Amino acid sequence: MTTRAIMTPEQADALCKWLVGLPMPFTVTVKDGVARTLSQNALLHRWLGEIAKHRGDVTAKEVKGECHRQWALDIRLRDPQFAYVWHRATADMTYEQECALLASEILGVSSAMTKAELTEYMDAISAYWRAEGVRLTDPDAMKYEQEMSDGK
Repeated sequence: MTTRAIMTPEQADALCKWLVGLPMPFTVTVKDGVARTLSQNALLHRWLGEIAKHRGDVTAKEVKGECHRQWALDIRLRDPQFAYVWHRATADMTYEQECALLASEILGVSSAMTKAELTEYMDAISAYWRAEGVRLTDPDAMKYEQEMSDGK
């Protein structure tokens, strides 16, 4: 079973394109809500930008592909259906091509993660990049930023 959280029109378009290519018959289920919090998602994207800025030679999207390949992929491969699609789609790809595919959001790698899976993923990113000297935004500090923007 494939689960995707759709949060943008671009992700909805990508989902439609993916559905058109599936062999029929199949069943689609749509549920309201997402499997994780928006603040968690915002923090992940902030970190990708911070890592890219620290490195200076890559974009946040490239960092996303590398991080997805390094840590998120192992988490998503626990899902047998995702694993099947991944192995069939990437059999002849280079590492760089895999990173680009993962960054493209076509497979919905992190967007399909539960809150616990995304936490596991982000913990791995945090441990690695903090050890490399990257100053990542502290999640606890983000609540103060939110309070400041809310006028509290």
